[in-house]
Amino acid sequence: MTFLNTILLWGAAAFLIPLLIHLLNKRKVVTVRWGAMHLLQEVIRQRKRKWKIEQWLLLAVRIAIPILLALCLAQPVLTALRAFGLGKTSLVMLLDDSFSMRAPAAGGSPAEKARQDVARMLEAQPKGSDAQIVLAGGVPRRLLDEPTSSLDLLPKQLSDTAMQSGPVRANDALQTAAAAFAKANHAARELAILSDFQASDWQSTAEGAALPALEALLKQQPSPQVTFYRLTSDLTENLSIASADLSALVVAEKQPLGLRVRVQNHGKRPWQDVAVHLEADGARLRTTRVSLPAEGFSVVTFTHAFDSVGDHSLAVRMEGDSFPDDNAFYSVVQVRNQLNVLLVDGDPSDQPLGGAADFLELALTPYLAAANPSLKDLIRVTKVDARRLRDDDLRGKEVVILADVERHRGNMATLEKFVKEGGGLIIFAGPHADIAWYNRDFYRKGEGLLPASIKSLQRAPATSPARLLQQRLTHPALLYFNDARGGRLQDAEFQSWWAFEGHEQARPLLQLDGGSPLLVEKSVERGRVIAAATTADAEWTNLPLQPFFVPLIQRLVTYLATQSTLSAWEQVGAPLRLVLGSERIGSEYTLRGPTGQVETLKARAEGGKALLESRPIAAPGIYKLSQGSETRLLAYNLDPAESALTPLPAEKVKAIADRYQAAFVDGFDAWQKLDRTRRHGSELWQPFLLALLALLFLEVLLQQRIARG
Repeated sequence: MTFLNTILLWGAAAFLIPLLIHLLNKRKVVTVRWGAMHLLQEVIRQRKRKWKIEQWLLLAVRIAIPILLALCLAQPVLTALRAFGLGKTSLVMLLDDSFSMRAPAAGGSPAEKARQDVARMLEAQPKGSDAQIVLAGGVPRRLLDEPTSSLDLLPKQLSDTAMQSGPVRANDALQTAAAAFAKANHAARELAILSDFQASDWQSTAEGAALPALEALLKQQPSPQVTFYRLTSDLTENLSIASADLSALVVAEKQPLGLRVRVQNHGKRPWQDVAVHLEADGARLRTTRVSLPAEGFSVVTFTHAFDSVGDHSLAVRMEGDSFPDDNAFYSVVQVRNQLNVLLVDGDPSDQPLGGAADFLELALTPYLAAANPSLKDLIRVTKVDARRLRDDDLRGKEVVILADVERHRGNMATLEKFVKEGGGLIIFAGPHADIAWYNRDFYRKGEGLLPASIKSLQRAPATSPARLLQQRLTHPALLYFNDARGGRLQDAEFQSWWAFEGHEQARPLLQLDGGSPLLVEKSVERGRVIAAATTADAEWTNLPLQPFFVPLIQRLVTYLATQSTLSAWEQVGAPLRLVLGSERIGSEYTLRGPTGQVETLKARAEGGKALLESRPIAAPGIYKLSQGSETRLLAYNLDPAESALTPLPAEKVKAIADRYQAAFVDGFDAWQKLDRTRRHGSELWQPFLLALLALLFLEVLLQQRIARG
């Protein structure tokens, strides 16, 4: 046993007070002889023996009372548990360093509180313990390569590490924490999860979603003790630019580009006259003002045209609230002379819009079709009959589209090489396509270009056509259609379609309401392939007749034509990864951030190509990637969900902790008390206090009994 307040044990010396009083009150005996005394001798002898016992018992009770009182004040704890390894500890702290942790507060942001509490927690560890910090924002990562017993090193390293802005992916972060325990040096293990428990990150877990990584971690032997450590912020009002959708990913010179901006109010008070600025290449062009209802949004539109070919930055910036980090949205616009597309028609026709690829040609060159010489089409289309396709037709093209092609008549190796070197391929279904050939030679058990095998041809009843599933779109080419003004994709009807069978490399982009994928994408080295389960003409669907067909096809094509270089923007939290030609292996690049920070990158060999990879991108803004005279622009933005700062209520976090038999604390004092109990054992002052009360009651009873004689 040990004591948390040892100095208060000196209070036990107060037991001398009743002892001294007892000794000083002893009376001298005076013998008085009288005649009948011999008749009472036996009674007096028995009464005297009983009186002495009661007096000594009363004295013992009075001596024990100050001793027990001193023990209560000294807070005794059971130390027997030290023998089981709860002295030296291996501590892993999973620290949320996402964007919401930077929200300003009167006593400091949750991030500032977390760093202070981490330092205090490390100071409280027994000498010889080791610790590791896992940073959970964006891509989870360890602060140090190995756990360290130099605990003062961790706060210093943490202060020198930039915070991330990506959301917390709880299960991924817990997997990283589990990997950190694999290098733990002590049997006693503790995991502390420090977070503001932002609802957007943890709501699904609060609603019952499992954390498989935590379940697996708790099954390890020895099992770690887990603590959910909740940090709070008092910021409730926040404005943000939730999105800025471009009308096109790539444009021609002097071609107007539309930008639709969604400004979001996450708080409960309305805002008036909020300034929103449009900036191009760092220069402010124009300003508009909006009003925002409580917990509502407003949409602002801008147009701009660039005069020169190359990469250009386009930004929207807002003024108003006290948390400006999410008040801007950045994108990169690629201005090109033209994109070259090869359109392969599997069922050509002399009738207007009668061929399998005619609607595609119209969608890709709308200005040419409208005979409008004042506007220039970005895309240049070369259309060929599938029966006359030659390998040379692929030369100089960036995207190839196969529309209802029975089978590829050219050299399959040439088409595969085109895609692997960065080309894009779109495959549309159709009644003339040979499904057996597509599965056998185009899919090749997942080794070919077709993203997924074709299970069957499905048909819907004439009175109940299939429609697209209502869903939140996340693919770069489809983000534009999250706003209904981009077009209601659910208006398209489908009478027939290919039923794709899933493959681990395939990514569904759009799904029908029955669950069957409509668009499926697959990466093939530097290139990508998109397969459409329906036709590009009106034979199986009315999709080509919808007004959104033109922007849909244009965005798919421009995405495929430029994805091997860079996209319009990416989310912070992940590293830059760029696949280059093998000739770039060993080349050095300079990555310059929006605040002037510089990182030197060197392309390394991977899979016969050159891979350029940076550290995780920590802050939103425009980045410049340079090598010699060549410069590319990159845009990084926050995940819009990060701007909703509302945390989970404490009771919901505690419910998650209870589900996994973990502890819950909401501050350092609570953690310190919990740590004392875990490390030293259970505090024993409560039973001592009960014993003290019992002795006080016994003392009163004895006193009354003695007084009655």
